[in-house]
Amino acid sequence: MTASVTPFNLSRVGRHGLVYGAGMLVSRGVAFIMLPVYTHYLTPDDYGVLQLVQMVLEVVSIVAGSRLGAGIFRFYHKAETPAERRAVLSTALVVLLTSYALAAVAMWALAPAIARTTFRGIQDVALVRVAGMGLAFEGLLLVPVAYLRVRDRSMFYVVMTTAKLLLQVALNVVFVVYLRRGAMGVLLSTLAANILAGVGLTAYLVRDVGVRLSASAARNLLRFGIPFVGTQIATFILTFGDRFFLKQVADTAAVGLYGLAYQFGFLLAMLSEVPFSMVWEPARFEIANRPDRDEIYARSFIYFNVVLVTIAVCIALFVGDLLRVMAAPAFLPARDLVPIILIAYVLQSWTLVHNVGIQVRERTEFYTLATWAGALVALAGYVVLIPRLFGLGAALATVASFAVREWAVYAVSQRLWPVRYRWGPVIRLLLVALAVCVAGLLLPRRDIWVSLGGRLLLLGAYLGGAWHAGVLSVDERLAIRRFIRSRTWWLAAPGERMQPESAPK
Repeated sequence: MTASVTPFNLSRVGRHGLVYGAGMLVSRGVAFIMLPVYTHYLTPDDYGVLQLVQMVLEVVSIVAGSRLGAGIFRFYHKAETPAERRAVLSTALVVLLTSYALAAVAMWALAPAIARTTFRGIQDVALVRVAGMGLAFEGLLLVPVAYLRVRDRSMFYVVMTTAKLLLQVALNVVFVVYLRRGAMGVLLSTLAANILAGVGLTAYLVRDVGVRLSASAARNLLRFGIPFVGTQIATFILTFGDRFFLKQVADTAAVGLYGLAYQFGFLLAMLSEVPFSMVWEPARFEIANRPDRDEIYARSFIYFNVVLVTIAVCIALFVGDLLRVMAAPAFLPARDLVPIILIAYVLQSWTLVHNVGIQVRERTEFYTLATWAGALVALAGYVVLIPRLFGLGAALATVASFAVREWAVYAVSQRLWPVRYRWGPVIRLLLVALAVCVAGLLLPRRDIWVSLGGRLLLLGAYLGGAWHAGVLSVDERLAIRRFIRSRTWWLAAPGERMQPESAPK
């Protein structure tokens, strides 16, 4: 007789994912409230400089080993005793603090050379050094944040990140609006916020797990994480290499416009992929040992796409009107690039789900190879398309490279550790989204109220189409109806009304 299997609490993923999502929504909401301030007190040239700073920091963080912590979730769940789990966390903290401190010292020393080769010249040395100091204290955040995620302390995480964000925004108002420090003001705000949050969270982690350097934990983290260093180099080419090519064929203003459009790709990730992965990344290793793992993975992928694609449709429909209201006219051309970048970030989100086989088998070198395949496609696209199409060429090259990486990761992961995903519902959802977004491109934009009304109708059409396209099963749709009725029972017809205490839980 087969032993019964305790159902996996998939609602735990949803519950904590909603908390993380709420935090990300607050974060993005504050960022968009501040967008008119930034676009009026920062020029496209300032935005371009900040994009280049971000590019340099990405390179330095790769060298510092930002992905060495990728094995924390794997080896935390693999550990058999609480002492071994604490050793994984404290060892990761010591290793990353050391590597980030060394990287910041090197960035300080090399600041003149970096300013001459990447920025506007020697006048930007101070920018490079302040950015390096901010990166050093950002290293304090990596392991404490992983600790909060692995312990499902989502509310603490959201409160902490929201407090850090509000502090950073307040400092930005001081430095950018009142003191008129431009790009330097943004970097000084980031440095101050990283110092306060990093020191506080590191003290919290040390109080809980102590300080202990385990040689075996260090070897495991390095073995698992070092291939990701190569992955990060390729990811840098995929994500930031286009800025370098744009700067060479155009100017920093073109980089700034492209960077603003790219922020909406980051927005999609922050509202969907990031909160989902906050819970899913540690949970999927727990699910891997279950006999019903395929069903859980397949259902989770469908639910994730419902959220991911719906947010992408909302951004694609309303980004033009949003920029008209919140940005200076010089930034409006960025809206034309946003839908293409959203496609790239849907593909990236899939990749971060589909790499589970590579992760479970601990064959991360294959993820590195897949990412490098995408990077080579990106480089070819940058060389061919950017000189001809500028920002549009960069966006198209990004989509092509992300598609190659997703295909390679999916194929290898399925070979190493197959998962039976259900693609039919996802494809139907994508077809509905595509039809609605194409219709949105055809709507006139001259009158903002007419535009908003038409786009709201299109959003309603998308929701109705997704509901009736069989994306969710009959039972799932019935459960949603019951859930809604249980919370809106006073709106139902008298004969259909459910009292709150009898509503389904």
